[in-house]
Amino acid sequence: MGRLLLVRHGETAWNAEGRLQGSEDISLSEEGRRQARLIGDRLADRSIDVAFSSDQSRARETAQHILEGRDVVLNPIPELRERSHGVFEGLTVRERKDQYPEMFAASLVKNLDFAPDGGESFRGTNRRMAGWAHDFLQKHLKETVLVVGHGGSLRGAIIAWMGFPDESTWRFMLANCGLSIIDTYADNAVLRLFNDISHLGGFEPES
Repeated sequence: MGRLLLVRHGETAWNAEGRLQGSEDISLSEEGRRQARLIGDRLADRSIDVAFSSDQSRARETAQHILEGRDVVLNPIPELRERSHGVFEGLTVRERKDQYPEMFAASLVKNLDFAPDGGESFRGTNRRMAGWAHDFLQKHLKETVLVVGHGGSLRGAIIAWMGFPDESTWRFMLANCGLSIIDTYADNAVLRLFNDISHLGGFEPES
């Protein structure tokens, strides 16, 4: 049996402002660094054999906080990058609605194939992550693996590992520094914990 410790990166200033980040390389805010230290404390007593993160700085820095003091090499990889939001990146909901009214309206429909100009669709993200996730799982079936990524990329990986349909994309979300755990077997994967943020001192507030 193996175990996947899945963590979304800590908060950034753009998260706090409600701006889409996607492919933009935005660093952690002070709050995000505090969250990363807390998830690091949460996992301090857990053995980690190998660690991977997105090569975007907010995920990489979160992973570095978790691995502080451990003799574990971090492997930043582009496969874990967030879904690109194209022309929507850097914009708030109001700004997207004002600047791209037709595309904004289209983005509110549950359409797996919708993508803002220059961006990636939900289906595209899921397919990209599925191609990575299955090979990754076979290579680490008997290890405890830390994987630090983004809300969209980790969701796509979870969908692949758990065999969920693409339509489940809209059924769950991942909070900043939320912890999910999947136990892995040669012929199965079991979701043991999902999006736990008790180490941050509470529950995810309603938006």
